[in-house]
Amino acid sequence: MRRLGLLRLSVFLLLIAAAYVAWPIHTVLTIREAMRSGDTATLTAKVEWDSVRASLKASMSAEALAALEAEPGAPKPTLWQRVKSTVAPTMAGSIIDRYVTPEYFPVYLGYRRIWRNTTQPAILPPDPPTALAGTFLDGTTIDRLVAFYARIRRAVFHSLTRFEIEVADRHRPDRSYTGMLELKGVEWKLTGLTVSGVIAPLKPTSQP
Repeated sequence: MRRLGLLRLSVFLLLIAAAYVAWPIHTVLTIREAMRSGDTATLTAKVEWDSVRASLKASMSAEALAALEAEPGAPKPTLWQRVKSTVAPTMAGSIIDRYVTPEYFPVYLGYRRIWRNTTQPAILPPDPPTALAGTFLDGTTIDRLVAFYARIRRAVFHSLTRFEIEVADRHRPDRSYTGMLELKGVEWKLTGLTVSGVIAPLKPTSQP
């Protein structure tokens, strides 16, 4: 009986540990879906925008910021040309302060586009085949989770309240996102973000 009790306790603790590991990853998926759908309320609640902007300022060069010029709905070209030519970090910082927001950042990351002054889903190439493509699980939540897991390059707990994850872009293997999440109260929030690789927008496959 005692051995059975220890076994049950061990299984319970393993389940708790697995749930704790999955908790911040679920938050990452929630943020990703909010980016795709333009859910600004969720993005506002799940992202610490001040610290995310600070991390982007520290990691993005003026050339990388200038690449955003080609994004649909970007500010006037003359402003972006100034970003290309400037060497002053304050100018790059002002661009991030103004446009890394729940409304506009999904556009700059390629999840959304601006069409006739409204944000709409971006027109992207077809998704690459998943590991479960062609099976009865194709297109299900399990299929999406497996596909997301395959794109995780690194995931590590720095402490019980700090979690870092690097994920490759679904359509661009040369682009990856590294996010820092912190446990704030009873929920995980994105507090830092760096974008590596090409950040220019994907070309649409068709026009509406």
